[in-house]
Amino acid sequence: MFSLLHAGVAIASPCSADLDAIATFIPVNDAGAQDHLASHGDRIERALRKAREDVARAADPGACDAVLDAYLAAWRPGHLSVSHLGGAPVTAQVRAGTAGDPRLPTLDVLGKDTVLLTIPSFKDSYAAAVRALLKDHRARLASHLNWIIDVRDNGGGADLTYAPLLPWLLDGDYPMHRAEFLVTPANLQAQEDICKQTSEQAACMEMIGPIVAKMRAAPIGSMVLGGAERVTFEDAGKREPTAPARVAVLVDAGCGSTCEQFLLTVRSSFRVKLVGRPSAGVLDIANMRPHPLPSGRVLKYGTTRSTRAADMRIDTIGIPPDILLPRPADAAGKKAEVAQVQRWLETGSWQ
Repeated sequence: MFSLLHAGVAIASPCSADLDAIATFIPVNDAGAQDHLASHGDRIERALRKAREDVARAADPGACDAVLDAYLAAWRPGHLSVSHLGGAPVTAQVRAGTAGDPRLPTLDVLGKDTVLLTIPSFKDSYAAAVRALLKDHRARLASHLNWIIDVRDNGGGADLTYAPLLPWLLDGDYPMHRAEFLVTPANLQAQEDICKQTSEQAACMEMIGPIVAKMRAAPIGSMVLGGAERVTFEDAGKREPTAPARVAVLVDAGCGSTCEQFLLTVRSSFRVKLVGRPSAGVLDIANMRPHPLPSGRVLKYGTTRSTRAADMRIDTIGIPPDILLPRPADAAGKKAEVAQVQRWLETGSWQ
């Protein structure tokens, strides 16, 4: 059993200790926590009471994970999670972004007018691969009027990964709602540490350094803007002279977090349409950071809140597509969906 009595004193189980740590940490450090407590605090409190009861019956780590996940879901679905350190042996893994990784971006020529860019992840470990794909296939990309960009099941990552696509897709600058960073000692340390964990440390430091300086100067518990203004207009870079005329971005509920920021950015283009189904709806509270728990598990929580959220909430709702398509039943249906979008781009017909 997880719970023991020793000399008449209850010794907390590892699962119970993790639950207590989460319940103490989130209200202070998660950027959405105070809003959640104001809107559905009773539900969160009921979930904590139930979790405390369920912990006593959690006989193994898997059962404990289920208890913790259920409690986190009461706060909000998405951008709150618990994971374990380690994983499969290194010999069984392919390092992200290297040859043999099935989540590398790919380019397929579908016809004389249409190409398919499949980007399964925007994690920073794929940033170099995205840049290389655009550089190595520049002539092929430039010679096709129609692009399909498939970001179905893209769980997000880092803005810098999709940045090289923007000069191909946008016609000028684009609006960017900035993030507010919640200032706490734990969050400040997390922001200082995050660039050490990325493969693009210089780009990360250029982005995070000024924010860390502002957080150091701000009162504990306050929110500081990531920039000077709540909404800015960002330069996408010099437009590619042979940019595609028509772009369909294939999206579904697997597109979350940074993938959703990509959708918000590219849909500002006159030439881009979002096609498929609503996205995951996990963007308003973002910039996930790790926090160690007593058992060795790691809590991932959100350290920022979008200034857009007050007027246009995405969390739990998702970004609706411009054109809603039925959900494919299987892998063959997903492949057929690409052919359907190609037909629409080339002929104007969905049939």
